[in-house]
Parts: sequence; C-alpha cells; structure tokens
Amino acid sequence: MHKYFFYLTLFLVFINCETTKDDTTTIDLGRVFVSSETQSKIGIFDFSDINNKKIVEYEITSDSSAGIYFDSSRDIVYQVDRENNRLNAYSRLSTNDSGSAILPSAVGTSDFSNPRGLTSEGNIALVAQAGSSDNGEQNALFMYDIGANEITLRNQFDVEYQLWDIQLVGNSLYTARDESDTLVIFNNFLANSSGPISPDIKIRLEGVTKIRGMHYVLTNDLMIVTDIGDPTEGVNDGQVILIEDFKLKLSAALQQVRQTISSSDMIFIKGSNTFLQNPVDVIYHEFANRIIVAERSTNGGMFLSFEYPVQDTQTNEFNLAPFYSINYSGISSLFFND
Repeated sequence: MHKYFFYLTLFLVFINCETTKDDTTTIDLGRVFVSSETQSKIGIFDFSDINNKKIVEYEITSDSSAGIYFDSSRDIVYQVDRENNRLNAYSRLSTNDSGSAILPSAVGTSDFSNPRGLTSEGNIALVAQAGSSDNGEQNALFMYDIGANEITLRNQFDVEYQLWDIQLVGNSLYTARDESDTLVIFNNFLANSSGPISPDIKIRLEGVTKIRGMHYVLTNDLMIVTDIGDPTEGVNDGQVILIEDFKLKLSAALQQVRQTISSSDMIFIKGSNTFLQNPVDVIYHEFANRIIVAERSTNGGMFLSFEYPVQDTQTNEFNLAPFYSINYSGISSLFFND
C-alpha cells in the first residue's frame, strides 16, 4: 500500500535533514529531479526560492526507478521504471498538487531489464541496460521515440561492456563502463542502425576504481565522474573526479600507448568529510558552480551538493564537507532543470 505524504510534512523533513555551511550564501539551484530505488515517487528538490527551499514529491506506481529526465518545454517527466522494465512519461506534472498520486500519461513496452542510465535529446530517449541473468548478460542501449502520450521503441544497440550512466551530447554518446576505470564514447551515434555497435574511444582514468555516474558540461569542457571505490575497503572510499579541459586532455591521452588521463590532470573530492561511499549519479550546476551527487549507501541515500574546489598548487585532492547534506532513501539518479 502506498503512503501519501503531504506538503507540510515533506517541507519539515527537508529542513530537518538539511545541513549547510552558511545559509546566508545560498545560491539558487533551480529544481533537481530525483528517482529512488526504494520509494514509489518522483522527487523534486526545489531551490528556486532561496527563502523557501522545499521538496515536492509525487506518488507513482513503481516501487523502484532509475534514470529521470524533465522536458521543461512540454512539462513532461520521463522516468525509467525498474519494477516493470519500461520507460514512463508523466505529462503536465506541475498541474498536480504536491503529495498527490499520479499515473503515467504514456508507458513504453517492456523491452529491457536491469535498466540504469537515461538520456534524451529532442524527441528521442535512450535507456541503458546492464547485463544480468535476467537478460542473458546482454548489455544494450534502447532508443525510443517519446512524447506525452506515446513511447515507441525505435532501435536496440548491443554493446560489449557493462553499462551504467549514459549521456547524449549532440550526436555523441558518452557512457560509463561499470566495474572499471574507463569512459567509452561513440561518435556520430545517432547514425547507427539496430544491432551490435562498437565505440570510437575508450579512455582510462588513473586513480579511479569503478565508475558509476558521469556528467559532461559542453560549455565548460568539464567532465565529472563518480567512483564507488572498492566495497571491500569499507566506508568513505567513494569519490567525485573533475576533469577540466576534458577534450584537450582526452586528445593528449589518446596519443599515448596506455590511453590514460593521468591523476595529476584531475581533481578529486574524497575523504571522511564527504559522505561519499557509493556515489551513483552526478550533475553540475554551472551558474551556482556546484556539484550535486546522488549518494546511494550513506544513511540509505543522500542528496549531496559540493562547492567547486578552490584550487592551489599544493594538492588536487579535497576532503570537502557538502554544502547541502539531505537524506533521501534509495536515491538513484538526478536531473537538473534550470
């Protein structure tokens, strides 16, 4: 049975869970949409009014969700339904009251299982399937034509490695190779037809153990990845990695035999102050210069926001306490709407 949460309760919970360094310096972060693997809801952290920060939640029928995307021009949320193995659309979300139960305006067919990342460009969406016993260990990408009232499978692409996060940037697809230190890139991705596809670029990141989340900022040429570390090493071994001037460093690394970006060319947020143990997704707020992370393990799930590190010549590792630290059970993915 689903429980229905009302606005006042949610607001009080949000404030009670939140910690900040200095609330007088709060910057507008807009709205951040979140999915959860353990809660039947769509969550929105709304920072658009810095004097009235709040969380808005809508009850949905799925008990577990992964990727999330908001089309602001059409007021539609797309969310990966892990329970029913499909892509759902929720149209005119803003017309619903906080705490209300909502039903999808469109549902896709059950084409995938063990879904992870979601990315969208225009009228298409792409879902990543990680190989598992339920899908014959097949790693794949599923492309859909999407709208408010219809979601239709267009293509299925099979890949040779375990997928987690994905991001379309123009005609290029960036992917995180799970259980590895490697980013994989497909150029001219949208020209592919259904079937097996091979990547154009594989680049390793020195000092990284297991990539999960990934976010590329084209205007800043900034790549951000999250690393869940080694589960056998205990808590606080997760990290966020920033690679500035990414295209330049990528090009230089591809000329080397090892095809690896050096750890000296990266910035690390890591350590006991960060709460980072199993960071599964990350986004970057350019205006506020903040890094927002979905931390899956600590306290059962946390929404974390870090100030961008102030660099000096002494170190490229920063044991930062988050600017925001908010408990959110089962948090699995993020999407920023400006």
